[in-house]
Amino acid sequence: MKVKKMLAVFMSVLSLAACILPFSGCGKTVGKVHNKGVKSGAVRDLTEGISKNESASKAPDDEFKAAASSFAAELFKDNYSKGKTTLVSPLSVLTALALVQNGAQGDTLAQLEQALGGLDRDTLNAYMRAYCDFLTESEELKIANSVWTDSSAEAKRAFLQKAVDSYSAQIFSAPLSSKKTVSSINSWVKKNTDGMIPKIIENADRDAVMMLINAVAFEAKWETPYTNDDIEKLEFNSYSGKSKKTEFMCSTESVYLSDSDAIGFMKPYKNGRFAFAALLPNEDVNIDDYIASLSGEKLMKIFSSAKKNEEVDVKMPKFKAEYSTQLIDTLKKMGIEDAFDRKSADFSSLIDKNDGAYIGTVMHKTFIEVDQEGTRAAAATLVGISKMSMPAINPVCLNRPFVYMIVDTETNLPLFIGVQTEI
Repeated sequence: MKVKKMLAVFMSVLSLAACILPFSGCGKTVGKVHNKGVKSGAVRDLTEGISKNESASKAPDDEFKAAASSFAAELFKDNYSKGKTTLVSPLSVLTALALVQNGAQGDTLAQLEQALGGLDRDTLNAYMRAYCDFLTESEELKIANSVWTDSSAEAKRAFLQKAVDSYSAQIFSAPLSSKKTVSSINSWVKKNTDGMIPKIIENADRDAVMMLINAVAFEAKWETPYTNDDIEKLEFNSYSGKSKKTEFMCSTESVYLSDSDAIGFMKPYKNGRFAFAALLPNEDVNIDDYIASLSGEKLMKIFSSAKKNEEVDVKMPKFKAEYSTQLIDTLKKMGIEDAFDRKSADFSSLIDKNDGAYIGTVMHKTFIEVDQEGTRAAAATLVGISKMSMPAINPVCLNRPFVYMIVDTETNLPLFIGVQTEI
């Protein structure tokens, strides 16, 4: 009987660096490699043996924005559980799955392409290369990718070449079932999320044949930081009905968001490239129903119709959240089914001598901290293939469950999207 193999894909949103050699995130070097946690001989660097070639690059346009915003909305909606504080990074998950689809064929590939916004594989690769390059031109965001292959397996050269060419991935070979390798991977994740995600994997899996890791790190100061005079203690009414007095940051912002069911605002970070966005459902709209109504088209319309230079009286609580979830059920709701089925999965373009490789786990971890200085956020996802002075015009007080995002102001795409139901 053939033994099923596992491919693990780790995606870290916000800061992820490497353990062995200098790495680059989607076409741009974003940091130096951290060697801590990597034992001599435990991890073998294969990157030097793969020369990076120029690959297709396509600047984000309306087609990409529509696909990416749709993916973001569906990922958030399908992963949200009633009343539960949730935070996902569409950028991280999309990047990791875009990378892994290069090893898929047949119906497995078709389902991945459809779930990732309906773009064909080569087109998405070109978009992702250009978009990651575009994002990492800023100092606030860093992205990294890596592929870890088990010492007993051999990844197909064409797959590794695409990983390097389009995603600037580092390539490593190591005994994935070894505790030392698990420690090395977790060290890589911790270093590249600036310690915000200290661990992505708990135990070694003897069936793992490959791990793909995406890392995104975000840290930014507010364009106008809050002072102590801007802090006020107010009540936050949680999803459960309990009220808690907590510190709110008060300011006047100039970008007002609204639709028929919610009001909100955007608060820019220093340099203006990114912004924090919040949407507060109307008092007669349940947070669950509002989240269920979200779509990529709706999000893009909210941002494109934003009223600029219009005063918004903002009161926002300081908050910090950590979130961890297994994404397989979410991705199945989005139409990816064969990739998780031992019999139907087709990853024949991934590993030589492929004996029924399939995705056995998709773990996603995120972190965010919003205070008077700015925002730090991180996320990590593991996919496994197994064998707010003067009265303002628009008051927005986030004193009950609200949806929030960290947004790329150039494309209006959310890099992170979450809901805060408790403080």
